[in-house]
Amino acid sequence: MTRPVLIVGGGLGGVATALGLGQQGRSVRLLEQSAEIAPIGYGVQIGPNVLPVLERLGLGDEVRRASYLPDDLLLLDAYTGEKLVRVPLKGVDFECRYPAPYIAIHRVDLHEILLKAVRQLPNVDLNQATTVSGYTQTADAVQVQTEAGESIEGCALVAADGLRSRLRALMHPEDASRDTGYVAHRTIVPMREAPVSLQERSGVTMWTGDGFHVIYYPLRERTEMNIVAVFRVPAGLEPTDNDGYRNYIDDIAASAQSEVRDVISVVNLERRWAIADRNPLRRWADGCVTLLGDSAHATLQSLAQGAGMALEDASALTALMAKDPEDPARAFAAFERQRFVRTARVQLESRALWHTYHCGGTDAEVRTQQLQERTTEDLYRCFDWLWNPAAARGAVSA
Repeated sequence: MTRPVLIVGGGLGGVATALGLGQQGRSVRLLEQSAEIAPIGYGVQIGPNVLPVLERLGLGDEVRRASYLPDDLLLLDAYTGEKLVRVPLKGVDFECRYPAPYIAIHRVDLHEILLKAVRQLPNVDLNQATTVSGYTQTADAVQVQTEAGESIEGCALVAADGLRSRLRALMHPEDASRDTGYVAHRTIVPMREAPVSLQERSGVTMWTGDGFHVIYYPLRERTEMNIVAVFRVPAGLEPTDNDGYRNYIDDIAASAQSEVRDVISVVNLERRWAIADRNPLRRWADGCVTLLGDSAHATLQSLAQGAGMALEDASALTALMAKDPEDPARAFAAFERQRFVRTARVQLESRALWHTYHCGGTDAEVRTQQLQERTTEDLYRCFDWLWNPAAARGAVSA
């Protein structure tokens, strides 16, 4: 009996990898620690670099049907209301330049499209409620150990277990995630219940302020509004001090534009997600084991490419494993060589933008002048490496 490829983690990257390998006819076993393979139910932005990956999996049309196509990316000053940047996402210039549209989709919808395709493959086994605690290797096999005391054997292991990956910690015990001191609040509201100022927006709208930003965009044929509010947590404010935190948010809202106050008024402030990333790190692979997605290169949200990089990873890895079907270690080494610099650039450029989005004082004044000097062509050129990597590589080699 052929040993399966083991995949740990049932997020977008893990499921897409299972699908890509399964479509090659390989035996795959996906191990997810939750009782149900399901994502957190909020929106996700998918750049033009990502839809081609989903098309190669045969899912392009279905994903397009479930998506909303925003008109633009709009960055505004939260205090003055000034437009800092507008990136058009429709029109001849955009469509001729990039391989696919920029889309916004409910993460649940995208995840379900991938899962539905996986479930149609008899050679892919989905295992819920399986928490992997470690792994060992022999010359021709990998064994994972679970918290329940089970040992599961495969020919290779793909660790797609997220920002706080247990398997990355085994490979790199000294490495740790990098906390930013910011938290995110995510909310989806029915469009009819959203403030009127938000309903009038047809693109991805972001307001930037000193130590905070809010971003929102429509989903599901404009029937819902996805909202994310991000705040720097003040030093000395205890996590349990809900009244102090609420007062802090109220102070931010008081000095901001009315539309920013409208957004904050409907955000669910009860649940927070700490925001962290990872430093770029080489050696994703350990023999027949490799990291993928956030476990390899967790990034801040500044470029909206966390999901995109995981899906690109899945496409690259499955193609390399098709080239070297009997030598996963070789394929995994090639995978890191192919993907490392691109994903590291996403991580580091996202950090630089994080300061751009959250600075105040003189930094913000200079930021505003710099951004307002940029033309649409300037902005597209800034995104070319990310949104159309094949064309950008061709331009460099020429």
